[in-house]
Amino acid sequence: MVKKKLYLLDSSALINDLAFSFNAKSNYVMTLECFKELRSLETRLLAENALGQGLLSIRDSCPGSVQQVLGFLEKIGDRRLSKADISLIALALEFKDRNEKAMVVSDDYSIQNALKLLKIPFQPALQGKIRKAKKWNK
Repeated sequence: MVKKKLYLLDSSALINDLAFSFNAKSNYVMTLECFKELRSLETRLLAENALGQGLLSIRDSCPGSVQQVLGFLEKIGDRRLSKADISLIALALEFKDRNEKAMVVSDDYSIQNALKLLKIPFQPALQGKIRKAKKWNK
């Protein structure tokens, strides 16, 4: 049995990529905080339809992972990330810690920066990928 690819979606994946579609050959996960950021009718219906078909699931990160990410962000001096961004990074960290392969999809450069520093795989939805990670505190 072939294991399905797992994608952890930031809201930007659906918001920025108007042609985004859920593929039945993959699994998709969003945190509730990221899901709440889907405010347009189109993106909300797309996500709700995928939830109804079992293509998308909502999972939240554990408080310990959130605290770990907050500590990491403080260490690198990044204070620009939202609660939704932090929840996504924390969930990605949980998958990494369990040695489960998951690809984060986000156009948010601050999320990409944190993921790159944490050595968590990511890909852009539409906007492009950062080349070099930055630490704001030295």
